[in-house]
Amino acid sequence: MNRFVVQGTALVIAGMAALASAAGQSTSVKWPGGAQAAVVLSYDDALRSQLDVAVPQLERAGFKGTFFLSGTFAPEDVERWRNVAASGHELGNHSVFHPCARGTFDMPEQYNNERYSVRTMLTEIRTMNTLLHAIDGRTERTYATPCGQSVVGGEDYTAPLRTSGLVKYVRGTGPNGAGPIDPFNAPGMFFPETVTGADLIAYVEDAHRRGGLAVLGFHGVGGDYLKVSAEAHQQLVTYLHDHHDVFWVATFRQAMDETQGAH
Repeated sequence: MNRFVVQGTALVIAGMAALASAAGQSTSVKWPGGAQAAVVLSYDDALRSQLDVAVPQLERAGFKGTFFLSGTFAPEDVERWRNVAASGHELGNHSVFHPCARGTFDMPEQYNNERYSVRTMLTEIRTMNTLLHAIDGRTERTYATPCGQSVVGGEDYTAPLRTSGLVKYVRGTGPNGAGPIDPFNAPGMFFPETVTGADLIAYVEDAHRRGGLAVLGFHGVGGDYLKVSAEAHQQLVTYLHDHHDVFWVATFRQAMDETQGAH
C-alpha cells in the first residue's frame, strides 16, 4: 500500500468539497498588472516528478511556482533544486521529516506528531531553513504544514511559530473561507488523482469570479504519489498562460505579500 493512501483519502475529500463549493478566497486586494485574480501553484514533498514534469511545464509558460521541500530528497537532486531556485521559483519549508498524525500514512513511529513537542517541531523547521539556505542562499522562508496538521504532542504550534521569526507565511490545507486570509494558515486546496484539467480550470475560474486568491497544492505530477496527470496540469498551465491578463500567477510569498500589504 502506498504510504500516502490515508493522507490522500483526506485530501481527496477536501478536493471534492472544493470543486463543489467556493474556490477562491475573496479579497479586496488589487492584484498586480490589473489582474482580476491571483493563482499560486504549490508543490509538496520535493518529488522527482515535479522536477521532471511540473518545472518544465511552468518554465515554458513563464510561470514560477512554490515548492515546499521536506528534507528527505535524494542527494543527486540538490543541484536540480538549486537550479529551480536560481530560475526564480520559490523553495519553501515543509519540515525535515514530514511528521504527521499517527495513522495518516505508514511512517516510522518516531515521526508521528504525537511523538513531537512544539519545541522539537520548531527545531525541525529551523533545521530545514538551514538546509534550504544552503541550497538557494535565501533567508526569508514560507512554510507548509505537513499533511495540513499543526498539532504536535496535543498542542497547536501555530502561535509559537507565528512569534518565532522562522517563517513569514504558512500554507495550510482546505477550502477557502470568508474574510481576511490568516498569513499563518492560508488555505491551500489539493485534488483527487482523478481530477481533470477542466476541474482545475473551473477552480481558478471561481477565484476569477470572486476576484480573489486560489492556492492550489500538488504532490506528484504525472508520477510519484497523490498525483495529478501531466495532461491535467498542462491544461491548467496553458489556460492560465492564455488568460494572463486575467490571472496573476505568483509564488506563495509574492501572493501573500500582496494580501498583507507587504511591498
